[in-house]
Amino acid sequence: MPQQPHHHGPLTSIRQDEFQGHRIVIKTTYEVTVDGAPFAAPLMVSNDGHVHCHALPTYEFLSAVDTIRALIKNFPDDFPGGGLGGDDNGGHRDHHPHRPNHEGSV
Repeated sequence: MPQQPHHHGPLTSIRQDEFQGHRIVIKTTYEVTVDGAPFAAPLMVSNDGHVHCHALPTYEFLSAVDTIRALIKNFPDDFPGGGLGGDDNGGHRDHHPHRPNHEGSV
């Protein structure tokens, strides 16, 4: 992945808006781990709720989970190990039934 500034601890995305004379500030904090290891993904959320990542600047995602999946898919060498089960569920058993073509999101 392209080198990013090194971050310590959770990452915070800040959204701001003015609405009917009120200033709105929303801080969303992400603490991401992949295979149990901390992963400092520079995630930002736009005012319309889409997730962006500096490492994939031309992409826009509907969720943070979709963003991390795209990072793993596009930069597999940066995620050694893996193979927790060889399925699309990261080796975890289902806790609830999924609809066909259902993608999990957060």
